[in-house]
Amino acid sequence: MANPRKFVTVSLLAATLAAPAVASANWLADSGPYIGAGGGFAHNRDFAQTLVVPFTNRDRGHAAWKAFVGYAFGPFFRIQASYENLGESTVTTPIGVTTVRDRGYNFDGIINIPLVHKLSLFGEAGAGRFHSRTATPTSLVRKWNGFHPDYGAGLQYDLTRYVAVRGEWQEFRIPNNDTQLYSGSLVLQF
Repeated sequence: MANPRKFVTVSLLAATLAAPAVASANWLADSGPYIGAGGGFAHNRDFAQTLVVPFTNRDRGHAAWKAFVGYAFGPFFRIQASYENLGESTVTTPIGVTTVRDRGYNFDGIINIPLVHKLSLFGEAGAGRFHSRTATPTSLVRKWNGFHPDYGAGLQYDLTRYVAVRGEWQEFRIPNNDTQLYSGSLVLQF
C-alpha cells in the first residue's frame, strides 16, 4: 500500500506545477486578433461656438461609422487601430450654411474589466490623426490635419467565443471641433 503522506505531497506538488500551465492556457484562450465595424451617432460639441456670426440653427448630431482591428493580450489589455468617419456637422447662419466634415484614424490602448460571465466594461485612450474640412457659404474652405488625443468607455458582450457586440462612447479632442461618437459595433474574435 502506498504511503498516504507521500501521495498527498506528490499530488500537491503536481497541482502546484500544473497551475501555471492551466492558467496560461486560459490566458491564451482570451488572447488573439479581432476585427469589427459599427455605426452610430456623432455630436460636434463646440462647432457652433467657434463661429463669429450669429447662427439660427445647427444639427444636434449625424450618422457616423467606424472600422477597427485589434489584438487582445489576455482578458485585461488590448490594443486597437481604427478609422472613423464622423459625418458632417452643419450650422445655418444669416449668410448661409457652414459645414464641417471629420475623418481620421487613431490608435488606442484598452483596459478590459470582466464584470459577469460574457459581459465586460472597458476604457480606452490614445491618439489619432484627423482631417477636418470646413466649408462656409462664402466658398471659403479651411482644412486642418493634426494629431489629437481621444478617450472613451463602453460595454462588450460576448455572444459566442468568436462573436461579440459592443456599445461605446468616444471623445475626439479635435481643436475647436471636439466630437463625441456614440456607437454600436459587431466584433469578430479569432
